[in-house]
Amino acid sequence: MARSGASPASCSSPRWFWPGSGGEGLLGAGVVVNELASWLVLVHLALAMLILGLLLATAILALPPSKGETNRIAPVAAAATYVLLLTGSTVVASNADNGCHSWPLCGGGVALDFSGANAFTMLHRGAVLVIGILLVYSLVKALRLAALRPIAMATIAVFALQVAVGAGAAVTDGALFNGLHVAIATLVWAGMASLALLALPRTDRAPALARLAVDKRPA
Repeated sequence: MARSGASPASCSSPRWFWPGSGGEGLLGAGVVVNELASWLVLVHLALAMLILGLLLATAILALPPSKGETNRIAPVAAAATYVLLLTGSTVVASNADNGCHSWPLCGGGVALDFSGANAFTMLHRGAVLVIGILLVYSLVKALRLAALRPIAMATIAVFALQVAVGAGAAVTDGALFNGLHVAIATLVWAGMASLALLALPRTDRAPALARLAVDKRPA
């Protein structure tokens, strides 16, 4: 039996879902046809992560509101995480991962090497340092909020694992590490996006704003 008060629209797919999925499928086909062209792979990953973020938004914003706990830095950290994903993909797209097999820097792990494609490697690792600090700060703040604590704890653990796997991927260039690096990066993105969405202020969390929203509805 259908739940009373549920509208048919609430059970249907979001309007963006089919165009987004279709576009991602066509782009994936283009990647294969072009024999995994590096820059197409980058765009493919960017769109896939965007679709994942939209799916998370659709699911989380459909949940009942939490107790009004917010973390204003979480949306900024989530956006920075998306940028971090793209900087990592530029390393693969530029074949920079073939020229620097050390960690945390190049040249045995101690040299700043901005020559040629290695500049993309330095860009990514610098972004990991700067954005990583922002992520950890946001996650530590989220630990203080009961509603966000479970996701924050899980994301901290996954992010720490991602750093270790990233180091392994850089040093060994092994297929296992490279595959895990992308998979765990997706989990970090999902965790940060979820925190940002749960921390968003919503009109149904604040009675005054909720009344204002109702008052503005047309008669």
